[in-house]
Amino acid sequence: VSESSYVGGAPLLGDAPALDLANTHYAVRGRPRDGLASPVDLAAWARELAPRLPMVDVAALADLPVADRDVARFLDLRAAVRGIAENLTGGHVPVASDVAVVNAAADRAPSSPALVITPRGDLAKRARAGAPLLDQILAGIAGDAVDLFAGERAARLRACQAPGCPLYFLKDHPRREWCMPACGNRVRAARAYRKRTKPVGA
Repeated sequence: VSESSYVGGAPLLGDAPALDLANTHYAVRGRPRDGLASPVDLAAWARELAPRLPMVDVAALADLPVADRDVARFLDLRAAVRGIAENLTGGHVPVASDVAVVNAAADRAPSSPALVITPRGDLAKRARAGAPLLDQILAGIAGDAVDLFAGERAARLRACQAPGCPLYFLKDHPRREWCMPACGNRVRAARAYRKRTKPVGA
């Protein structure tokens, strides 16, 4: 299990950018939270996630203007990704409208890649100038969702089994049942508490 980080309270598990978007809807002590509640939240989250996307101009991340309408677009994609993940992990066929939202967001991708030299001197694939940065990020996440849900990783997609946890993750170990160690620890602690407090003879 990789260590997760948090941006504005929302966990970044690092499994897949599409799941990191889905997991911006999370819970703290069973209470739902929204990691993309404002333009400031989206800007901070996008700056953290964008370097993991292959076609994003990361040099432009320092100045990332975000408006309420941008938040709404990311929330729409998040709802679609969560809807598809919920259906797949529940053994159901995804809803066509969720698939359409993912495809529409993926269509925002820049039409051609560019080869660039990174500050470390490595070569990387980035988007050609022209597409707004948030469109690059949105399209990158949607493209990851397409690869995730239609590829081999889909078989490893899981919903966290901890009560009250709404997160999704990619199962990377046969015994992994939780999105992160904290959820597993809570489940084990609750089980041990119930065992200790069980009335004698019950």
